[in-house]
Amino acid sequence: MKNQKTWVAVILLGTVAVNAGAYLMVRSRRAAPPEPVATRLPTPTPAVAPPASEPPPSEDANAGVIRALRASGLAALEDRDYGRAVAQFTEALKLLRPDDKDSDLTRLLGIATDLRSREQSKPTPREPAPGRTPPRTRAAKLAAARAAREQQATPAAAQEEARGGLLLVTSTPPGLVVMVDGRAVDMTPARLTVSAGAHRVVLAQGDRRLYEETVEVDADSVRSLNRDLTAELTPAAPKPAVAPVAAVVPASPPSAGTPVAAPRDPEPAKPPEPSVANAAVAQRGDLEVTSPGLYGEVWINGRPYGFPPISAQALPSGPAKVEVRVNGEVKRRMTVEVEPGRSTRVRVK
Repeated sequence: MKNQKTWVAVILLGTVAVNAGAYLMVRSRRAAPPEPVATRLPTPTPAVAPPASEPPPSEDANAGVIRALRASGLAALEDRDYGRAVAQFTEALKLLRPDDKDSDLTRLLGIATDLRSREQSKPTPREPAPGRTPPRTRAAKLAAARAAREQQATPAAAQEEARGGLLLVTSTPPGLVVMVDGRAVDMTPARLTVSAGAHRVVLAQGDRRLYEETVEVDADSVRSLNRDLTAELTPAAPKPAVAPVAAVVPASPPSAGTPVAAPRDPEPAKPPEPSVANAAVAQRGDLEVTSPGLYGEVWINGRPYGFPPISAQALPSGPAKVEVRVNGEVKRRMTVEVEPGRSTRVRVK
């Protein structure tokens, strides 16, 4: 009985101790200040300014790059590196404005592409066929004889075709008249087929010869001639007219008793009369010629003015004969009335 009471007391004390420990633990937790719940706000992302659009290249910058690419392409043509010439002219054309139609890059690209195709299409020398058994039948002998005659005729025809060469003439600025052996044949840039030998090449503008050179063209070869004639075409600044200085003669002192005349007031200057040159300029007009459907050289009153679109200035007023020639042959002919002091536009269909 005594042991039962002891165990009951131990159980009761243990229960009280456990409850007391649990009570103290709960109370300590309640006494501690609650941890603030951090509200997670979205971190403001810094405003990223949109990338500033690069300003379009100025016309001067584009013009400089175009001139550099054109010069590099012309140098490649002289070195017969037609692939690089095509690449340079293509890059220059990409930088041109859509309304810029006066450039010669399109024709230069066509010439370079043609020369590259011509270089790639040259036949490669065929290797000699291995030794064949001699033909035995009569038909085989006749076929072999015919093949031998064709092989002998082929080198002769190739030699006949190889007697000529190509002459590529370019200039800066373009649009100059190319004369070969005293005959006007095309405008720069020009791709000309000439016979092998020496030829006299002249670059001219109207009646003025700007450059002359004798060019030697080998058989079945390409000879390039490129000249920068900007300085020759730049007009010289007119020198200011210097009025003659009149000699000053000292006047002798008046003698005694001689009346001295009072100085007269200078006469007012008369307005200058209109000169004959101004009257002649007033009797001239301009002529603008375009030819969207036919690409040929424009001649006005028997003088070449280049490929359209062209602007002929200071033409005599009155009827003007306009012709469009392709390879020297007149394809279009018309008469246009040039009005004094005005610009007349002509569209060749």
